Amino acid sequence: MLYIPLQNGEQLVGSKTFRERYYILKAIAEKSPNKDHLLKQLEPINAKQTQFKKKQRIGIDAFKDWWYSAKQEAYTVKGHQHQLTRHNWLWVTGMAVMYGLRPTEIAAAVNLTKPFVTDDGITIKALSDPDNQDNYLVLGDYTYFTDSEGRKVSIKTGGRIVAPIPSPEMFEFLELKKPLLPQYTPKKGSKPKSIVTGFETTFSQRLQFMKCPVTQKYAFRRLYNLLGEKYGLPIELRARLMGHSTIVNANDYTTEGIDATLEVLDGCSKLPIPLDVAIERLTALGFDVDTPEAKAFLRVIYQID
Repeated sequence: MLYIPLQNGEQLVGSKTFRERYYILKAIAEKSPNKDHLLKQLEPINAKQTQFKKKQRIGIDAFKDWWYSAKQEAYTVKGHQHQLTRHNWLWVTGMAVMYGLRPTEIAAAVNLTKPFVTDDGITIKALSDPDNQDNYLVLGDYTYFTDSEGRKVSIKTGGRIVAPIPSPEMFEFLELKKPLLPQYTPKKGSKPKSIVTGFETTFSQRLQFMKCPVTQKYAFRRLYNLLGEKYGLPIELRARLMGHSTIVNANDYTTEGIDATLEVLDGCSKLPIPLDVAIERLTALGFDVDTPEAKAFLRVIYQID
């Protein structure tokens, strides 16, 4: 089982699948009556992963161009249900970029169309509420779909509250105020883990079908991380919102390259300048910063007590 070649002819040794199979067998061996003999047989095997998939990435302009083109094409598809299916998965891609979520995490959102009340009595407005300007999303511990026996399917990092990239223009462009969560029915007899895989595989297949430049779900999470950096969100906050550590964020979600750097620099150039610099520039332009009106403006903008 460990050494079966892959369908494309490549050897399994050194792959993620090989490593996972090795440790499954080792765990089984640990519980076997002839534990010592089995572990000795496994000892010479090097299970270190040496083969890695190339991480896909997509820039915000390329994503917007593809999304808009796919959206327009969806309206031309024959059959209402076929149209709706495309719109549903396009909505998921928008949510993945704006909130940095895995597809199954989006399926665990509990305040898409109705408000959520916390244990402390705090009300988080529904995402669809036109008066909701914060657009916080509350993730439950489980997806809306269950297995064939009604058992709940948990998400990878558990329930939490997440915030979108602070770009109202992008939020409106992607029509995220109109939730279109795809309806997913797992295959009968599927276990919770395979159900999660099935939902995310369907997501990747839909991306490919709609000719998306990328098919890896993590490409959208990397774009979210890049946009978060562009809009000034510190790495600690980005990591918390994405449900992992700062080390994982830095190692797995940082987008390298000239294009990525320019994207971040473009955002940094639009961030608010420090108070002392603002006062200096206003004074140079001839404004009297000591007037009550000027002081009031600066107090509001810089949140001065």
